[in-house]
Amino acid sequence: MNTQYDIDFVITWVDGSDPAWQQAFRRHCTPDGTENTSPIRYRDWDTLRHWFRAVENYAPWVRKIHFVTWGHLPEWLDTSHPKLNIVRHEDYIPEEYLPTFASRPIELNLHRIEGLAERFVYFNDDMMLGRPVSPERFFREGLPCDMARLSLIAHCSISHAVLNMSEMINRRYKLWEVMKAHPCKWFSPRYGVKNILKTLNLAVWNTIPALSDTHMPQPYTKSIFEKMWREEHEILDRTCRSRQRSNDGVNCWVMRYEQLLTGQFAPISESDTMLDTLGEERIDAICRYICEGRYAMYCLNDSTRIEDFEGVRDRLLDALQTILPNKCSYER
Repeated sequence: MNTQYDIDFVITWVDGSDPAWQQAFRRHCTPDGTENTSPIRYRDWDTLRHWFRAVENYAPWVRKIHFVTWGHLPEWLDTSHPKLNIVRHEDYIPEEYLPTFASRPIELNLHRIEGLAERFVYFNDDMMLGRPVSPERFFREGLPCDMARLSLIAHCSISHAVLNMSEMINRRYKLWEVMKAHPCKWFSPRYGVKNILKTLNLAVWNTIPALSDTHMPQPYTKSIFEKMWREEHEILDRTCRSRQRSNDGVNCWVMRYEQLLTGQFAPISESDTMLDTLGEERIDAICRYICEGRYAMYCLNDSTRIEDFEGVRDRLLDALQTILPNKCSYER
């Protein structure tokens, strides 16, 4: 399918079993007893080859895949593929932020990747395409497709960052002025009645409690990253100087928030997505909807509560192999 503009995919990946990476991690990071430095944060589920197969089968229109890595590469990956750009941290992250073992410096500097298209979709390595998608699922009339919804700050591992970002966006914007400027984007029928009512209930004050995050493949423009680095350099710079994941600073959602609050997005329903958590109690349902192709996109979060990691992983890989059994051109 042809579009009037290029769209790239960016995926970040780390091989937590790499001895060289582990040695560097121990040298520069201090375990803090929380999941911030837990090995589970860097555990590899071995789904990457199926991620590439899904992209080739379900989004063949993508212009380029930028594969961001600490330095290690899967031995099966064909690095000579014309649509593949291998990007090491030192290739785009400013030297003063390296080495880094936190996702935030990696994500906040994505716009610096050489050759990155103005419009790109950012994937974590736990996010997958589940069936064919068109470019218009991510960008419509050149704008990132998204949902503008108010939310409350939930108690979770990133609640500190969300609170920091809430403080930032309320300093930059007044809620009622934003909604008045783009009412059709805040109350689009595409969102469904439940989401619209939730936003209305939380809009009684002229402040933004929080914005709802779905943790899915996220469309961005480079221009938004560049703008935020110009206007919020201090907090972005401070965030990027942390070598390991912490409760301080912000994450790349600030770029998404800026797109939403300035109306630089196209409303879309996210009923075709699924956010799930891997584990013994969920793996049957997960495998079922993967094999059925029920969702266009899904994200499978890791969990500290998994007792049989290998068993759950093997079940997941069997499901992916069922729908994507053949090697793709990104594999040697």
